[in-house]
Amino acid sequence: MQVSWKQRLIRYAHAKDQSKALVRTRWDFPKTVLGHRIILRESMNSNLDWLQKLKGDVLRDEMLYSHTSLRIGGPADVFIYPKDLNDLQIIFKNAGTHPIFLLGEGTNLLVGDAGIRGIVVSLKNSFRSVHETELPSVSEENQRVLIKADAGVKTSYLAKRTARLGLTGLEELAGIPGSIGGSLHMNAGAEGKEIGTLVKQVTLLTPDGDIKTISKEDIKFGYRSAIYPFPVGAIVEVQLELDKENPVIIQNKIAGYLDKRKNTQPLNLPNSGSVFKNPVDAKAGKLIEDAGLKGYSIGDAGISLKHANFIVNKGNATARDVTKLIKLVQKEVKEHSGYELEKEIIFAGI
Repeated sequence: MQVSWKQRLIRYAHAKDQSKALVRTRWDFPKTVLGHRIILRESMNSNLDWLQKLKGDVLRDEMLYSHTSLRIGGPADVFIYPKDLNDLQIIFKNAGTHPIFLLGEGTNLLVGDAGIRGIVVSLKNSFRSVHETELPSVSEENQRVLIKADAGVKTSYLAKRTARLGLTGLEELAGIPGSIGGSLHMNAGAEGKEIGTLVKQVTLLTPDGDIKTISKEDIKFGYRSAIYPFPVGAIVEVQLELDKENPVIIQNKIAGYLDKRKNTQPLNLPNSGSVFKNPVDAKAGKLIEDAGLKGYSIGDAGISLKHANFIVNKGNATARDVTKLIKLVQKEVKEHSGYELEKEIIFAGI
């Protein structure tokens, strides 16, 4: 994998040597390199010889800002692109006490300025297969197709691909920028539709690296949540049941949803999507706007002028800027309207 000179310079700023044991730097910290704030961390120095068994790419001190839609985040001790399911099992079976963080497309995520300790695993390079299987027709009017998608497949790509095949169900989710695995983990939704309603089966890895397949009935889907009957290490594959429909009708629906998203969301600046969950009887964006916070900034982190439930990175925002802004919004909304806003964005390394 080609590494740019900028990436190499940022990694060098952490002053790690070339041995397997990662050591501290002698430089003064914190410091700023190429506009990104670097913070000294404890080193991860236990034996990781098992990494040599992997066929996929293994990177040290990979800066995570380039892997998140907010463009914020320090380094991961170890960053892995597993080549296949066997690689993924090796990781979970050998990680020991090292924490593992599964990274999808990096949306709906805020990574700390000091990065993520342990091992970060990204499935987006290899886990990208999609397969369609005809299901027995219930009737002429109700014909269904089973879609099997690896966890690394982008949700937006799958929505557009199934539309071309004349399969309906994912139109509302066409604007969601995350991966299928991440969408399932959060039971992502838009326009009143949630991905959990389409699930038939899910193939998972347990934290011990064992493979299990469970049905929709085994999963408790809620608003931006999915609860499994046992601890989950990684989502590997999702099976969705979709209905047949005229491709033109489906694509027209998608075009309408994407136009609406373009007109109402700040797609021109790095952001993580909706920061807060909508209360049962209110909209988070409206509550934030009513509290007079639309456009308010802390550092380079600002509340979008286009949609108040979005925080945008106007240049060199830090995770510290964003977390301070989130706390301020929660405080001001509570004082103004009495609502307690719950975060939808996920914190990692914070």
